[in-house]
Amino acid sequence: MIQSYGRRFEFFVVATIISLVALVALDRYTVMIKDAKVLRLEVISQHFMTAAANMRTKFLLSQVAKASVAIKKGLLVDGKLIYVSEDGWPASTSTPASSHFLPTDEDCYQLWQVLFQNPAPITLGRFTESSHKYRVFAEANACRYALTDQAAYFDYFPLTGRLSFSAISN
Repeated sequence: MIQSYGRRFEFFVVATIISLVALVALDRYTVMIKDAKVLRLEVISQHFMTAAANMRTKFLLSQVAKASVAIKKGLLVDGKLIYVSEDGWPASTSTPASSHFLPTDEDCYQLWQVLFQNPAPITLGRFTESSHKYRVFAEANACRYALTDQAAYFDYFPLTGRLSFSAISN
């Protein structure tokens, strides 16, 4: 009879140790998943900036090639006219960008669609329900591209071409 209790006790100790190891591993795994999501958005932000810089270069070179005094408007990309800022940064698909240009949610969404060859699905708007990993909305004079859970985001300022990345730590 004592031998039976000894085996049960050993089983209980082993099961408890395995449970604790699994709990610690699961906690670490969830932290790694969050870090990977933030890193992925940071890489996407760098690709976004590279695409915007490439578009700016193409626009500036097209202006030099034309060598005309015509009003600078934009660049035709995949059948869409992308209006640029005074410095040549991609800004809008709907209206020319003046020095007081404020992007709309739709402008920011279209930039995401045009600047990437295979854009990840993204939700338009700050407060809409989403089944996607990313959302986009206009924030003051910038376009904000964020993880749906708001763990990280990057802001693109179309007038200056500046990009800032932020990760929110818990």
